[in-house]
Amino acid sequence: MKYLVFTICLIVLTTFALNARANDAQAALTDSEIGHSVPGYLSDEEKQWFKTFYEGNMLADGWHEITAYLLSRTPEEERSAQRLALDNLGRKIVLEWVRPNDVRKVDTDMLRTWGSELKKTAKQDPQQLARTIAAIDQEVEAVLD
Repeated sequence: MKYLVFTICLIVLTTFALNARANDAQAALTDSEIGHSVPGYLSDEEKQWFKTFYEGNMLADGWHEITAYLLSRTPEEERSAQRLALDNLGRKIVLEWVRPNDVRKVDTDMLRTWGSELKKTAKQDPQQLARTIAAIDQEVEAVLD
């Protein structure tokens, strides 16, 4: 009987924790969709890549999902600034990444590396996220110069 009560309590607590985390992630995702307007000057192919960058595909998370995760690990009082920094960084990256392969300066391996760095920081040391975002932003700026 004690085992049954313990198991039920554990299930209830786990469900509560998962629901709270899902709600935070959903709120962060909704808020992170600022700035997703597709520039009209992009070709049809570039527009598809633009959409893939933000929404992801079977092989990779999109920027919206990454942003939602990062914001869910960010203290509430820092989310607004973090959201703006991530939106600006994503926009800077995507506008270069969608260009034809022979001229673009940002490639898919860079996206993977930066996404991994951001997720790793969010998981292991969320207080350093702003610093990691700034470092990646500087790296992107250097690549684009």
